[in-house]
Amino acid sequence: MTARLLSAGSEAWPALLRAIRHDVYHLPRYVETCALHDVGEPLVVLVERNGGQLLLPIIARDTGDGGRDAASPYGYPGPLLSGGGADFERDALAEGVDVLREAGFVSLFLRYHPLLNGAPPTGVGTAVRQGETVVVDLSLPEQTLWQQTRANHRRNINRARRLGYTARMDPDWACYPAFKRLYAITMDRISASPFYRFDDRYFEGLRIGLGDAIHLAVVEKGGDVAAAGLYTETGGIVEYHLSGYAGEHADAQPTKLLMDFVRRWAKARGNDYLHLGGGVGARRDSLFAFKQGFSPLVRSYWTVRIVIDEPRYRALVAAHDAAHAGPGAAHDIEDRELSGDDGYFPLYRAPA
Repeated sequence: MTARLLSAGSEAWPALLRAIRHDVYHLPRYVETCALHDVGEPLVVLVERNGGQLLLPIIARDTGDGGRDAASPYGYPGPLLSGGGADFERDALAEGVDVLREAGFVSLFLRYHPLLNGAPPTGVGTAVRQGETVVVDLSLPEQTLWQQTRANHRRNINRARRLGYTARMDPDWACYPAFKRLYAITMDRISASPFYRFDDRYFEGLRIGLGDAIHLAVVEKGGDVAAAGLYTETGGIVEYHLSGYAGEHADAQPTKLLMDFVRRWAKARGNDYLHLGGGVGARRDSLFAFKQGFSPLVRSYWTVRIVIDEPRYRALVAAHDAAHAGPGAAHDIEDRELSGDDGYFPLYRAPA
């Protein structure tokens, strides 16, 4: 078995993507754009054995003590597997961790893909079932998809149409400035964490880097953009990425019309799934309830937490929070991070 740590410019990365089903989160340009936001370096772990391959996109970040840690980019970019036979995923992940250890990495946080990955293998890190995400099965007849839509969603969608709201794709991106403004307003409205306050470099990286793999959908009335959202389309999977709406149009609930339009658009283009994601932090919150109003189908969302260099990890945690220093600190970290607790990981990056 051989394992390599490759840069975003490696030819091996897109070559493997051509041979295996993947999503937008696995594209080099997507990972590069996320690395700008995360202030890190886009990399990929490539492991090969007897014709089997594992590709794992990561972002390497400085830990402040001369070392680095790694995390999946935002979204669901779990490991891609091609061949390898039984136990290959477990063995390949372990080999990838060894490569990261040799390169001086402290920890690794992985986000699995609810559609392309099953449950993580045992024996490598701590797997945590974070929650569920909502999936629309686009193979179902249009009438069935509409019947599966929650009754109040259907009423709101029909009402928005009667009020004169219309939805469309914006292929020229003329409404992109309006989308960015509405997204920022929406993040302010819900008091979103700083992580979700994306800047223009991120948005331009998506638009330019992803090309035909990303689309801007808008809902308008009387020349005003009432709601807008970014949706990606890769390998038969359409992902709901980001959206925002104008407060003055809130009563008409234009985001519901937006979702209904994109669902019909995605189906008409022959895609297999519209993946809506889950709630904030994968919780069953109001956002999850909103999304589940479009489909009863859910999939498990898993993460994997791996402490690669335990002494260094403990030192970083103690430096980050004095409460973890002194007697009993090692036991506390063990309980909170190495046993599968669904708290923040790595703990030394937890917000104050």
